[in-house]
Amino acid sequence: MKKYYALTLIALAVAAVLVAGCTSSSSSSNQSAVTSTASQNPVAIQNYAFSPSMLTILKGTNVTWKNDDSVQHNIVSDTNAFSSPLLNKGDTYTHQFNATGTFPYHCGVHPYMKATIVVT
Repeated sequence: MKKYYALTLIALAVAAVLVAGCTSSSSSSNQSAVTSTASQNPVAIQNYAFSPSMLTILKGTNVTWKNDDSVQHNIVSDTNAFSSPLLNKGDTYTHQFNATGTFPYHCGVHPYMKATIVVT
């Protein structure tokens, strides 16, 4: 009977470890992806990055970028679908997305700053 009890405890411990592994949090690379159904969708420009770096919205909604950095940035669509003027700290730019698709963009001043808007 002691063997059965010990094996049961070991099986429960293994099951607990497996369940804990299956419920771990998502990786940090997915933390800046956001799905939104709001009519206004903010994107922060901060620390030389767009946050969120991926935003999924519904067709016909707006995205508003706000420059929170002390240097100028702009928003340039990789497909020429939209482009902002240079934004100083505190400035905003809003674009309404009226077509479905995937819209990658970057900062024209700092091309390594990249993000994507997905419109459904």
